Amino acid sequence: MSELVTTELPESARAELDAARARLRGSRGLVVRASELVAGLVGSAATFGLRRMRPPLPLQARARGLAEVALRRAFDIAVLGMRPGGLRARLEARTSRAAAAASGAVSGFVGMLGFLPDVTMTTLLIMRRIAAIAVEEGEDLADPATRAACLEVFAFGSGSLDEPWEEGEEPELGYWGARMLLQGRPLVMLMSEAASAYGVRISQKLALQAIPLVGAAGGALVNGAFMAHYEGLARAHFTIRRLERTYGEAAIRDAAAEEVSDPR
Repeated sequence: MSELVTTELPESARAELDAARARLRGSRGLVVRASELVAGLVGSAATFGLRRMRPPLPLQARARGLAEVALRRAFDIAVLGMRPGGLRARLEARTSRAAAAASGAVSGFVGMLGFLPDVTMTTLLIMRRIAAIAVEEGEDLADPATRAACLEVFAFGSGSLDEPWEEGEEPELGYWGARMLLQGRPLVMLMSEAASAYGVRISQKLALQAIPLVGAAGGALVNGAFMAHYEGLARAHFTIRRLERTYGEAAIRDAAAEEVSDPR
């Protein structure tokens, strides 16, 4: 697809880019937000230190395996029947969040036995929301590049983006770096990268839900935080991709770099 390249972005495009950058900032601190929600139920002492904790390696390895299986299943089936916009898309967004909360509630109620079904269901719902957002932003799900871009969302926001955002930091720089790293990778390698980053999050989710007394309400809150997190990342990612198709990749990256170096 040919790109229109401009030297100056209109104000409307800059506003959309700024909104996408704000969503990338908001992607920081997923574990912080989720642990604070849980702390509201069981007390801060129960979650003290968990926000900064790296789950044990065996737990991370198990979670990565669960994440890869869940991602592969979700990737195969989540985009079926997707249609652009309209009432159906808005209704599905609301029902997806409700379904994720219900899955987390069941998992929190039954404990470890419910974690595998919960991860599978939650991942499917997240993937479907990502695909829906892609369609809303003008993507074609029949295009392999679009499907790859859906997977990329799971690979964004790992590492330093797990930490809360502090003034003066620009987390979107990590987004551009991750895109460059993932660009052109074969699907099998992209799936592995996405599963690795997502697996860390899944292990943190498991650690949160394993806290005594978390129960059904805590599981629902954690899943809600996960859904909101990946929806925000997807909206930012596919907004930026739409702007790139309209104005050219170089123009959008230059504009983002200007905002980082000289924020208004």
